[in-house]
Amino acid sequence: MDSAEHGVIYFSLGTVFQSKDMPKLLKKNLINMFGELKQTVIWKYEGQDLKNLPKNLVILNWAPQSSILNHSNCLIFITHSGLLSTIEAMHFGVPVIGVPVSFDQILNAKNSVANGYSISVEMTYNLAQELKHAILEMLIDKRYALRIKELSQIYHDRPVPLNREVVYWVEHVVRTRGAVHLRSPALELFWYQKMYVDFLALAVAILLAFIFTVRRVIALACRKKKTSPKKKTR
Repeated sequence: MDSAEHGVIYFSLGTVFQSKDMPKLLKKNLINMFGELKQTVIWKYEGQDLKNLPKNLVILNWAPQSSILNHSNCLIFITHSGLLSTIEAMHFGVPVIGVPVSFDQILNAKNSVANGYSISVEMTYNLAQELKHAILEMLIDKRYALRIKELSQIYHDRPVPLNREVVYWVEHVVRTRGAVHLRSPALELFWYQKMYVDFLALAVAILLAFIFTVRRVIALACRKKKTSPKKKTR
């Protein structure tokens, strides 16, 4: 990354949906597209089946994501928009191109776009083409980088540095003999209350009472029908 003259683009889809599981055609198109860029591309790819790679494409089975995003030459983070990756992008101030797949990723991608530091691209067979358009737009339009730097500064802005804040709270817990006043009231509940056993018992009691009442009503109705006098027929 130190020798990347035109900067670095980091591409990772997380651990749940892995890049190696992509269709072969999609992977081939991505390799060709990355080869057309001037920037160095680091791709976290879990397999060993990629061949004939362009010189600017670096494949890593495991990538030190924090170190990569923290590097001054990291220009763009192409991510699946997972929560932790989104937080890391905010922490290190790297603009994002989101490729959400499932779960909370879609909402995270929408929020990132709404905050002005991200472009969202759908996971389709046209991913390579749409991804290239997003990369070129983000490289030309500096508003994405400026916006994420602004948000990152807000994210890091605290009354005191974290190391001092940690020391303060540790000392506060010691001074107050365990900081009981800050503990959740749930810690004081009995085990059967934490497990909702009392609520379950109440629900079962109500259900049994309802069943008993219905059976009694049905039994009384049947008994009354049997004891009622029959009409005489002529």
